[in-house]
Amino acid sequence: MSRQRAERRGRIAEWQTMLFLMCKGYRILGHRLRTPHGEVDVAAWKDNVLVIVEVKARNTYDSGAYAVTPRAQQRIARAAQALAGRWRLMHAPIRFDLVVVGAGWLPKHERAAWFYERIGA
Repeated sequence: MSRQRAERRGRIAEWQTMLFLMCKGYRILGHRLRTPHGEVDVAAWKDNVLVIVEVKARNTYDSGAYAVTPRAQQRIARAAQALAGRWRLMHAPIRFDLVVVGAGWLPKHERAAWFYERIGA
């Protein structure tokens, strides 16, 4: 798949994810959020928890889940901590979710897909 098509597919998946999460009662705080540590696909708020969502556009759920490597998890965690500081939410719990979007089926949402040890907490 060409890079442009993959980029477009990823953007569409992010929009589908945001609509899906809003229907589930999440408040979207932002998407494609850049920090010095990396990018967060979607940040949301629900039940006093900052929810960081990694979005994967894949044909199967497993291929999406395996695409979030431990190194990627670390990068996303550092980026999430930077966002929490920027938004003055340093003491709010942070949860990391995964949403895999594929052709022909609803997005698959895995809450608390991984955990991290908060630095300086």
